[in-house]
Amino acid sequence: MRRTNIQEAPHAPAHAAIRPSRVGPRHAASHNNQVRQRHLRQVKAEHVRLARTGLEYPGLDPLRPAVGREDAPSDVEPANPATLDAGREVAPSDVEPANPATLDVGPANPAPSDVGPSSPAPLDAGPAGNLAEQRATAPESQPALGAKQHALRPARLKKSSWAAVAFLLSLITALCAAAYVGGEFHLLPGSAVSGAPSPSFQGFGQRHEPHPGFEEGNSPLGYPPAPQYFSNSYKFLTVKADGQPVSYSPCRPIHYVINDALAPSAGREIIDDAVRKVSQATGLKFVYDGTTDELPADGRASYQPDKYGDRWAPVLIAWTSPAVVPRLAGQTIGLGGSSSIGLSNGYKAYVTGTLSLDAAQFRQVLTAWNGRDVGAAVVMHELGHLLGLDHVDDPTQLMYDEASSVHDFAAGDLAGLAKLGTGPCSKNF
Repeated sequence: MRRTNIQEAPHAPAHAAIRPSRVGPRHAASHNNQVRQRHLRQVKAEHVRLARTGLEYPGLDPLRPAVGREDAPSDVEPANPATLDAGREVAPSDVEPANPATLDVGPANPAPSDVGPSSPAPLDAGPAGNLAEQRATAPESQPALGAKQHALRPARLKKSSWAAVAFLLSLITALCAAAYVGGEFHLLPGSAVSGAPSPSFQGFGQRHEPHPGFEEGNSPLGYPPAPQYFSNSYKFLTVKADGQPVSYSPCRPIHYVINDALAPSAGREIIDDAVRKVSQATGLKFVYDGTTDELPADGRASYQPDKYGDRWAPVLIAWTSPAVVPRLAGQTIGLGGSSSIGLSNGYKAYVTGTLSLDAAQFRQVLTAWNGRDVGAAVVMHELGHLLGLDHVDDPTQLMYDEASSVHDFAAGDLAGLAKLGTGPCSKNF
């Protein structure tokens, strides 16, 4: 008996439909199973190869016909029951018609009875039926089996876009830093930053003020004594908006230096006695830092890091002449005053000052029988100006604007000095 071998068309792809041959009734089913299994293996191998190369395999899409297929299920010729096998006439009941859907690995799903228990599962998961109807009823979100899956990825910015974003961020940061340094930075609409002054970003030697809080304690270093007599015979040089006088911080010491190049013989002792009495009346602590060659001048810098380091310049007490300080000309024997700073929250305080003493006039004063007391009273008077007291019209007070027989602080002077010794503390300057 002669058997016709089933072969694939050489010009058809591996996933093309197989045209069945006319076989005998006893071998038709086994031939179909063998051909189907071999074809499934070829399809799987082709799918693996294409998947590794990143290409799509259209033959595995249950909703799309195979591209380049020459045979469709409708083109398969069914077996002719009248065909003779090896000269023997075969009855129509002995021949099983070939089912084109079972031979085509495509949209159709092979029947379980044809595949057998050892046959692999069909590769397409779509039900057999009309291809157009399947496309109409299949969900759009269902990807084709075997097709290359692409995960959804967020849109990527180009390099130029990243550069623009970085430039905008740096510009915003620079503007915020400039506004913060300038004291105009607002956290919320209508709320401005207050309290500490804006920090300086300049290096040492380039700033116009020292780092804040140098030697500032958490509480006053001393307290003035309770006045023995009530008196309101005092005035202040500068008063803040709340009515309180501008003063030195009682929580940090007041440093001072002396230029004694022209000092009289008793000059040092006179200054020491005057500083001690002022410290007792105010509770403020004074610290002597030694001598200096700095000369007094109008507009003296409050911050001199090259000479005194990263702190406010100490108070300068200088024995000088009218040639250096023209305001000492005439009958003026001494001058005293301080420089203040103001913070953005309204806080004001003295940070340093200058006391200029006419050395030539002092020598004449010291020649008198009470010259030492008069000289000490002059220095105490100028130290009162240094701390914030103004002249008064009461001749019984040491802060009277003319020389008198008063050589010590009176009740009004002491009351004013006590107020100046109890000013507010701050670590923000």
